[in-house]
Amino acid sequence: MMPEHPSMNAASHVPHAQCLKKIQAAMKDPKLEPQARKIYETIGVFMGYAIAQYCEYLDIKHVLILGRVTTGVGGDIMMEYARKVLAADFPELADIKFHTPTEHMKRVGQCVAAAALPELKKRKNA
Repeated sequence: MMPEHPSMNAASHVPHAQCLKKIQAAMKDPKLEPQARKIYETIGVFMGYAIAQYCEYLDIKHVLILGRVTTGVGGDIMMEYARKVLAADFPELADIKFHTPTEHMKRVGQCVAAAALPELKKRKNA
């Protein structure tokens, strides 16, 4: 499915999950793996730069990597490339630790993230 496909911009995330399943299946096919790998490498590069940008405002020491996209070898590739970006372009951030939950917990990552959010306190003058 291409980005301009009508289903890719729908409120339902089913098409996205279907695409992810195809990409993950391609990672297991020796003929398709080199192309599919590029997707994960690219995501990892973007993730590395995003983490560096967040570090402009936050003192980040640990990053919890969640979500179904991190399942399997693709998730390892993403983190490898994010680490490469941090080491090459932001050596002062190369000590950031990446953490991943179990494969089952990755699939329910949004629930884990929501449960881990800190409680916000209301301002008195708000």
